[in-house]
Parts: sequence; C-alpha cells; structure tokens
Amino acid sequence: MKTAVQLRNDAIYHAYIRLGNAVRKKAGTKGEIALFEDGQIVVYIVVKQNGQRSFLFQTDTQNGTETIPGVYPSVNLLIETRSKGRTQRLMNYLTEMEKKNINVNGLREGFFLRLHVLLEERDVPAANFKELLRRWAS
Repeated sequence: MKTAVQLRNDAIYHAYIRLGNAVRKKAGTKGEIALFEDGQIVVYIVVKQNGQRSFLFQTDTQNGTETIPGVYPSVNLLIETRSKGRTQRLMNYLTEMEKKNINVNGLREGFFLRLHVLLEERDVPAANFKELLRRWAS
C-alpha cells in the first residue's frame, strides 16, 4: 500500500509537495494525487485564503499515528507549522539542507524534534540551525 497525498490548485486551496519523491501521480476528483512509498519524508504545504500550514511527515502505511487532511492513510507527523512565517522558516531550512546535499530520509526522529523546537522559537540565530546540522546530519 502507498500513502496518497491530495494536490490542489483552485480558488480555495493550493496544496503541494515541497519535499518528497512520489513514485507516481494519478488523477483525482479534486486534483492530482501523489503516491509515496513507506519510509519517505514528505513536506506537504497547504495554503488557504486565511493562512498557511506545513506538515513534515514520514509515510508509514502500517503504523501511522497522525491523520493529516488530504493525506491517507495515517502517517508519522514530525513537524507541523500553522503560520506563514514558520512555514517560510521551514522552507529556508530545507533549502539550506538541499544545498549541503543532506539526505532528509537518513535523519533520525530526534533531529526533527529539535528542528521543530527551532521553528517554534522567536529570533533564532542561524548558528543554532548550523549546530543542529553539525550534530545530527554529519
């Protein structure tokens, strides 16, 4: 079984994948549906008129614990942001990791827990993120 993620681009929602390699996409009633293998890290962004949310999760069709709108079946939610600013900060961190060729799928859950704490804090120095990468992604 694969994890299905609803992609949309209409007047109400813009939902897209920022990180993750879908094995394939298929047509759905509300837009394309991206399918992912188990064990993949996926970043799913949902933009509505009144806000923006991001979900960083690991696909797990057997033991998923969290339900995310537009995602089936349950997954292991590692990070959730509920504001445009925190979502943008997450995107910046992901861009930095891509520049350093860090394989996100190889990172442990402890890294994401600490990254989530950085996202929730105000005025986080860039050195904190670099130190996190040094400790967990080397």
